[in-house]
Amino acid sequence: MMFNLRQANLQDLEALIHLRLELLREVGEIKGNSDTTNLAEATRKYLGEKMPSGEFLAWVAEVDSQIVATSGLVFFQRPPYNGNLSGLEAYIMNVYTIPMWRGQGIATALLKEIISFMRATEAKRLWLHATEDGKPMYEKFGFVLTSKEMEIFYY
Repeated sequence: MMFNLRQANLQDLEALIHLRLELLREVGEIKGNSDTTNLAEATRKYLGEKMPSGEFLAWVAEVDSQIVATSGLVFFQRPPYNGNLSGLEAYIMNVYTIPMWRGQGIATALLKEIISFMRATEAKRLWLHATEDGKPMYEKFGFVLTSKEMEIFYY
């Protein structure tokens, strides 16, 4: 099976939104037949602003010109700290492969693209939140599980 990897652009916007909603459905963030109109619109606005500025980058895998997988990268600029004097970090998100295309190395190839891209930047820390299914792939690349974060949501 041959697939083509490339950096996504705004022409891919609708496919990126669709795959993000599928990912959120699969991980339980979207329940059943919930209306996703507002979420899709907010995602369209975010990607429309952040992709051209380079704050959000995405890569896609295509089979016969059809996008079957995606991965995203968000850069954060923090104050410098020991081990990361640039303060630049990158967060991998939206790694998603359509179920029928899984198990064929597509997500691994996308992750290699991201790591290769990231190595050419000043960013020193690359992090992500993995699903149980995704953990083994990330561990092969040297990612380790940490428990450093706390969070709160304000509604």
